[in-house]
Amino acid sequence: MKTFVIFLFCGTLLFSGCGIFATKPIQTEPPTPLINPLEKLHTDINAVLEEVLFTTASIGIKVVAVETGEVIYEKNSRKLHHPASTTKLFTAATALAKLGSDYQFETTLYADAVVKGEVVGNIYLKGRADPVLQPQDIVKLGDALLQMGVKSIQGSIVVDETYLDAVWEGLGWMRDDRPLWISALSIREVEPNVSTMSRALACGHLLKTALIEKGVHVRGKIVSGTVPSDAHSVTKHLSPPLTDILRLMNKPSDNWIAELLFKTIGAEVIGEPGTWKKGRGAIADFLEEVMGEPPAHRFVDGSGLSRYNLLNAELLTKLLVYMYHNFELMPEYLASLPIAGVDGTLKNRMQGMSAEKVLRAKTGTLSGVSALAGYTVTADDEVFAFGILISHYVGPARYARSIQDKIGNYLTGFSRHAAPER
Repeated sequence: MKTFVIFLFCGTLLFSGCGIFATKPIQTEPPTPLINPLEKLHTDINAVLEEVLFTTASIGIKVVAVETGEVIYEKNSRKLHHPASTTKLFTAATALAKLGSDYQFETTLYADAVVKGEVVGNIYLKGRADPVLQPQDIVKLGDALLQMGVKSIQGSIVVDETYLDAVWEGLGWMRDDRPLWISALSIREVEPNVSTMSRALACGHLLKTALIEKGVHVRGKIVSGTVPSDAHSVTKHLSPPLTDILRLMNKPSDNWIAELLFKTIGAEVIGEPGTWKKGRGAIADFLEEVMGEPPAHRFVDGSGLSRYNLLNAELLTKLLVYMYHNFELMPEYLASLPIAGVDGTLKNRMQGMSAEKVLRAKTGTLSGVSALAGYTVTADDEVFAFGILISHYVGPARYARSIQDKIGNYLTGFSRHAAPER
């Protein structure tokens, strides 16, 4: 019996070696296919662009990796749109390049002559387009006369606004936008002179009132004119540096600052008086310097209020990539842009998303127009420049902004590392 059992055991081993009693091979799962990250990004963005808004609306979009120039995504990138306030990106870039980050606006007080506590002749208040001039700044200019011992002024207070031209309204502005009344000597909070609608004369009245209240007798009137070459400079007020003013312009999207800056660029680069035409010329020259042949565009003003402004996503990203690589200008330029979920016109947007506190961009809004252009940093710490222009829609801007926010969030969360399919 023992011999039989041994025989049976050996036979079993023999047959199993021949495969008759072979065990089943171990089943392995097939490898999980990986998703191409760029293809997924394109799919996600394309899905957003299927929203009902685009049944009638138009979009132009381009996304570029700033270090390599790789085009990450584009759609209708050469189609022209009204840029709205993304126009300010060009105003800011040209101002930094041509005026310098330390540039300051001047407002100067002159006098014909001061003899024994009396101004013999006129005093002159000359503005040089300071967009953040305040009433107290004018009062302090007048205080300089008091410190010189001036008790009376024989002549008039002459306001000089000849640094800019006398055209107060931009081409293509809608009626609602006209109250800006741009002038080289103006304070936003001080209403224009009722009879002439002159902001310069209003500044003159402010100065006269301040002097009278402090005991200075002013015999003459407040009139418009120019500072004679032989007048003596009494004192001047300097604005904060351009770096600070660009933040005040771009973060809240301030049209007043943008238009005064636009004309100032024209005055400083091409010559006084500053005009919208000269501002356009200075920006056109700047773009030719940095791009050679820039894509088709048309600038009319510096803020984007005008419906005559036209540009495309291609031009937006070209500018943004250039500024990113300009070591001297980039810090101030980037610092002027609103931060998603933090401040400016992006304070209440993209909160709770990957883009919050990361994406920095300039917004733009007109009736039927919404734009967003700027920079974001991806999950791989890669910097993307992007421009998104949406136009020809009916209804509130929040629908277009929601689309921009979704795209911005996809870009910020993007990683080139392939992920498995789910």
